[in-house]
Amino acid sequence: MAKTQFASHEFIYRPLLYAYEHPEQIRIKIFYFPLEETPENIMVRFMSYLLFTKSGHKIRLSPTELRSFNNNPLNQEIIDILNTEEYQSILRFFEENVIFCSSTNPYGIYKECLEYAKNNGTVYTKKQLITDDFGVTKEVDVFDRYEANDPEEYRIVFIDHIGLIGTEKGCSLKQSIDKLSSEYCVKLRNDYNFSPVVIQQQAFVGENLDAFKENKLRPTIANLSDSKYPARDADMCLGLFSPFKYELKEYMGYDITKLRDNIRFLEVLINRNGSMGGIIGLYFDGAVNYFKELPKPDEVTKLTKIYDYLRKLRNPQPAISLLAYAKTLFKN
Repeated sequence: MAKTQFASHEFIYRPLLYAYEHPEQIRIKIFYFPLEETPENIMVRFMSYLLFTKSGHKIRLSPTELRSFNNNPLNQEIIDILNTEEYQSILRFFEENVIFCSSTNPYGIYKECLEYAKNNGTVYTKKQLITDDFGVTKEVDVFDRYEANDPEEYRIVFIDHIGLIGTEKGCSLKQSIDKLSSEYCVKLRNDYNFSPVVIQQQAFVGENLDAFKENKLRPTIANLSDSKYPARDADMCLGLFSPFKYELKEYMGYDITKLRDNIRFLEVLINRNGSMGGIIGLYFDGAVNYFKELPKPDEVTKLTKIYDYLRKLRNPQPAISLLAYAKTLFKN
């Protein structure tokens, strides 16, 4: 469904590149807990995205092609581009600010983030009277507030995906997920100014025949896999839907027979600070992890250009003509 790709695009690539281009405004640290992929795969996917966007959509190479699989050596021109100062500077910035964390269980995830917060800020405490289980009242130090050394540093906790976390001792998977989302992520957000981004799958029950007959195929809170608590604790919950997966020919005015797997629908399922229920169509290119809002269904001329581009992409033409066409199609 491209959940990881979309979350990477919106919560890693875009904020990271903005921080790179505007160091006077913000700094960023991303604590990536890769429960499903290796750091190498994540880095190569970013390189594919970087080549595509920085070249004005002219260089379209998938991670597989970048690794030179299938006995196809990487073109020397691409190697030269990746070795330029601009690309090397961005890749260094990625390595410096995307921290791949090794913990898999809830407390380990919390501890790694908490240690960074304490090493890069000050925790203030206050006195409070408590009564223990034996009825004894005593004064203890409790959390009061936290001040970061750099107030303009954004700290993103990226968990992909929560269904793969290790369980706490004596806890089921659901109990471990609930502890991570309802206790640790909430504390990191509320007390230490982290922004947890949690990827979660839908349960397979949401993809059964009845759901298909009733046209209830889009992600819902009710069909979250393993636990509903992450949505309950989130400020915002987004759902991503692929009509091509269900062999639909048309969806919300878009011709799926032409867009195929290159379309996703993004829906706001929860938004505690604004409106919810909005849904838009997104152009998606999985080879380079690229998303862009599609024209509205009644914007026939713009959509026809995208249909033509995809037709040429799937039936390769001479490279120079396709690259020139892509440049005009995706320019701002």
